[in-house]
Amino acid sequence: MKNVKRYFLSFLAALSIVLLAFGADKTFAVTEDTYDIVLTKIKMNDLTNWPKQTGEDGTKYTGQKLDNIQNYFGAGSETLEGVWFEVHKYDDSKADKVGELVTGKEGKTDSNGQIRFTGLTEGKYIIVEDKTKSTIAGKEELANSKAVPLVVELPVYKAEGGTFTTGADALYVYPKNTVDKPSIDKFVNDSDKHDTATIGEKKTFKVTSKMPEGIADYKVLTYTDTFSKGLSYAGNLKVQKNGLDIPAASYTATVPTIGTKEATVKVEFNADYIKNLTSNDTITMTYDATINEDAVMGEANKNDVKVTYGTNPNVTKEEKPSENPELHTGGAKFIKNDKNSTPLAGAIFELQDKNGQSIKWTADLIKANKAAIDAGKFSTSDTTVTATSSTVQPTAGQPIYLLSAADGTFEIKGLAYGSANKAHDATDAETVYQIKETKAPQDYALLQQVIMFTVSHDSYSNANKVVKVVNNKVTIPQTGGIGSALVIAAGVLVVGLGFIAKRRSAK
Repeated sequence: MKNVKRYFLSFLAALSIVLLAFGADKTFAVTEDTYDIVLTKIKMNDLTNWPKQTGEDGTKYTGQKLDNIQNYFGAGSETLEGVWFEVHKYDDSKADKVGELVTGKEGKTDSNGQIRFTGLTEGKYIIVEDKTKSTIAGKEELANSKAVPLVVELPVYKAEGGTFTTGADALYVYPKNTVDKPSIDKFVNDSDKHDTATIGEKKTFKVTSKMPEGIADYKVLTYTDTFSKGLSYAGNLKVQKNGLDIPAASYTATVPTIGTKEATVKVEFNADYIKNLTSNDTITMTYDATINEDAVMGEANKNDVKVTYGTNPNVTKEEKPSENPELHTGGAKFIKNDKNSTPLAGAIFELQDKNGQSIKWTADLIKANKAAIDAGKFSTSDTTVTATSSTVQPTAGQPIYLLSAADGTFEIKGLAYGSANKAHDATDAETVYQIKETKAPQDYALLQQVIMFTVSHDSYSNANKVVKVVNNKVTIPQTGGIGSALVIAAGVLVVGLGFIAKRRSAK
């Protein structure tokens, strides 16, 4: 009996040791608490008075989930997808307090504007927004922000007691941003979207761009202007900020040689320069252009100008003016007939403005009218038919003399019409010119009155607007011919005979 009792006591002692051992293991295997943070990115039109604890609907925010974004933040507020956030350890030794990145705690907000950071342990963190990795939809970029970077010290205690933990009981935070984008506008002179020019005449184009909020965070800011076929680059590029020249080292300019058709002008600003820009700045670029011989008469010769920009250098955006600017030029066609509509060749006309001032050839006008020149529809003289051809060309500086061809036709291209700020096809976009006949067709009387004609968007292309010039055939000999001498002689003879008859009658 004593042995049984001894064995039982030994068993109890051994069991106690085993139980103590298991108890010791449980004591050291304490599970550390973890916490979730749910971040919701809010877009607002105005950040005035934010952040604040009480929303527009009177709800008091203490870290809980907000069920209605617009009720709390106000009308027009919404969430933002594609904003990149990172959770870093809070480092008091650094000026920005941003310590090392917590592994795996980074990414972009989803279609609900949210990102959840799970498994965070007790400690102090700073949540950083990285615009260079953000890819928000639309043309805006992130501008002003509130509560970013965001400092959170876990655990966060609830107003009613306890702490925010994980899952449905996570801590909700709501950093806020406005969005903005650079503006861009283009003019074909100092202030107009539309203008007219004689072929070869220079116009100074102007691009203006107002900087947005948040411009200092942009990594890309590039302006590109592509001309249509009927426009040529004429040089004189100037790049300014607020009316003062920007140092050339602040940007890379790509410009074509002077005279290039369908040219592209490109100005790309350096990132180091961009970060010093503010929303009070306006960038202006000016350069010269001309309408060339490839322009279609009466049509708009447009520019395709745009600004490429972005805080994320790998995901850029573009903005264009609401209306592309344009230059236009026109022309007119004529036919020389008699009163029976028979075509008349060999008539010469001087081209003049409405005040009678002679319009003279330029190198560009010669190019624009090459087909008609080669076809012999111009003369190099005002009274002698010296028809132009592929080998007989007019000279720059010489008055323009139009010559009716065998079919009676002649024409002119490349004349300005309308006025600044009138669209190419506006009903009141037109200009009056005139032609003065300096030599009539053989056997026809010289016109004593100038012929007025109007240049408009369809004066060259519309067959119904061909200007008809009619000459009458000579019915009595013209002064200076053999016929006129005979008439004068006959008149003298009649007067002489009358005088003799009178003398005889008197006797």
